Amino acid sequence: IRLVSKRQQIQAIYHPFPSQICDRMAPGTIMGSPTNCSEFYMCRNGRPVLFACPENMYFDVDTSACGYEAFCADNDVDFEQDPYEPPVPEYRPIEANPSQLVPTQTSVCRGAAPGAVRTDTTGCSAFYQCTKAGPLRLECPAGTLFDSNRLVCDAADIVSCAYAPPKPSIGGGGNGSGNLLEILCFGKKNGYKFAHPTNCARYVVCNGRNKAQEFTCPTGTAYNKQRKICDFTHNVEC
Repeated sequence: IRLVSKRQQIQAIYHPFPSQICDRMAPGTIMGSPTNCSEFYMCRNGRPVLFACPENMYFDVDTSACGYEAFCADNDVDFEQDPYEPPVPEYRPIEANPSQLVPTQTSVCRGAAPGAVRTDTTGCSAFYQCTKAGPLRLECPAGTLFDSNRLVCDAADIVSCAYAPPKPSIGGGGNGSGNLLEILCFGKKNGYKFAHPTNCARYVVCNGRNKAQEFTCPTGTAYNKQRKICDFTHNVEC
């Protein structure tokens, strides 16, 4: 596939169509669309997710984030199928809802470089991309949620979500295990992991400030204390 840029005077350079944009890319990788400067892809296993920057913003390849000052050369780029390559199959990515810049006083991106991805602490249906213009809130497509461990939108039944609504506790009463988890995280370094004390399908990550974040393993798995990973249930003593 040939990309010819009149502005850069580049000839005989090949670039993939969107159907190949995420080939051999790790889940969560952000890639600019080669056909639309205001769009970008989030790579995942299976079909990637297509996001669009807010109005008057373009994807900046230098920061891997939307920006007002990003250079766009859509009108100077022509795509041609190389005659020596097999035809590219029909392809449609999963399209996400429109993105939205949030007020700059939001602290979610404080101290983060443009392009950084941050979880939404109010739930698992969206995430934030840090840009020079401020935090950009992006919603995962229907049927997917944001995996706060792998930083990617993926099928809702397999994601690990740190901010999923708590499940009702059996027996009721009390204030849950939150205080206990913070006690168990006291003095632990950032990233320290341990099994949830009452739920084999969950585990806890300490953030280094005596705070605890709970994660849920994908369906059909449980937390393996020895390997410190989500493992098949038949490999886990619960």
